[in-house]
Amino acid sequence: MMKLETTNRRDWQGFTRILEVMSFVDELGDHSPDDIRESAEKFCELPTNPGQTMSLEEVVFWAGVASGMEFWRHAEEDSVDPSTAEKMLVFSSIFAHSMKNAIVDLALGELDTEDKRPFPKIGTRTRF
Repeated sequence: MMKLETTNRRDWQGFTRILEVMSFVDELGDHSPDDIRESAEKFCELPTNPGQTMSLEEVVFWAGVASGMEFWRHAEEDSVDPSTAEKMLVFSSIFAHSMKNAIVDLALGELDTEDKRPFPKIGTRTRF
């Protein structure tokens, strides 16, 4: 599993949006066409200054989404053989699962470090 590290609090915004889109795709069959359209419009709305407000993680994620959609278009047009399309589908689902786990691990690690506060040990002097 991949390990993600971040020291910049702004990165959480990107991770949150990534999880939001991934969860939306997982539950796509449960939504009405109007809900899907509304969510897509919200997801694709660029912030005022994307160069400074979008994290690198979020940019990479959206590049992956765009590449996946382009590959899907080629698969639908039969430009790609079914075996290759199946391999890409399996790879993308494994990657999506790993990405979700990595983000959860990152969040839990962040919470874990907030809970650990260094306390001085009393009476532990070493003399030589």
